[in-house]
Order: sequence, then structure tokens, then C-alpha cells
Amino acid sequence: MKTNGSVYVAAVFAVLVGYFSYQWWFNPARAVKRRLGEVAAALSAPARETEVNRIARLAQLRRYLAADIHLRAGGSAPEITSRDGVLAIVSVFRPAADGFDIRFTDTQVFVDSESAAHAYMAVELITPDPQSGQPTVDSRNASVSLARRDGEWLITNAESMESPTRR
Repeated sequence: MKTNGSVYVAAVFAVLVGYFSYQWWFNPARAVKRRLGEVAAALSAPARETEVNRIARLAQLRRYLAADIHLRAGGSAPEITSRDGVLAIVSVFRPAADGFDIRFTDTQVFVDSESAAHAYMAVELITPDPQSGQPTVDSRNASVSLARRDGEWLITNAESMESPTRR
């Protein structure tokens, strides 16, 4: 015969498992952060990447972008208004043999509804210095809008924002 204490402990344990499962798998903010991590991985190029692997990365990136994406790189660069345009620009870029890594840091996600979210982040491009081999970091701030379509979070708008000036 079980005591009431063990029944309560089992119930509390079940509630905690349910809560953490929700936070890990179903929380929209975590799903958006996970998607942004996948985008960063698809944008990163490993050292000595083969042509087949580069094409596979582009195909992966295509899955994360909405067909009607709007990309503003800032400054006088023209706005890109299609997924194919974004992929064309990414495909033209040929990294050095040492590759590079893209990281989204200081990410803040705001879920507006079941199907809309915004994220603000620092985008870091990490490349090895050709002479010293030490990593070189170039950072820009960015704003990204996402929409949930067919159960997947897709990037619909991305904009590079001016970095704050230091005095």
C-alpha cells in the first residue's frame, strides 16, 4: 500500500517532466532560437568545404527562408525581395580555404502570436586570421522577422542594423 506522500511526489514529478518537455520541445521562443541556430549553421562554411557540401548547405538554407523574404543589408545595398535572390548572393560568396563560422549571439526573441515572431541579435562572422591563425570576429546587429507556415518557422524579413558607435 502506497502512502499519500509518494503519490504526491509522483504527481509533482509528472508535472515537472511535463513542464520541462513543453519548454524544450513546444515553447515557440525556443523553437525560434533553434531555427536561428540552424540558419547560422547553414550559413557557416567549414574549412576545405567541397562543392557538394556547399550545395547541400544552400539547399538547407532554402528550407529556412520564406519565398517572399525581404533582406536589407543596410547602407546603400539594394533590398532583396525573394528567396532565390538571397540564395544567389550566398552561392556566389566563396570562402577562403579555412572557412568561416556564423554565430547569432545576444539573441532576444519576441513571439507576437502563434504564427509571428521577431528576433534581435548580434551576427558574428568568425574567420581565422591568415597570418596568426587566431580568430577574427566581425559583428553586426540584425533584426529578423519569422512566420510560422505549415508548422515551420521561416524567416520573412531580415535587416542589418547600424552598430552603435563608440565614443
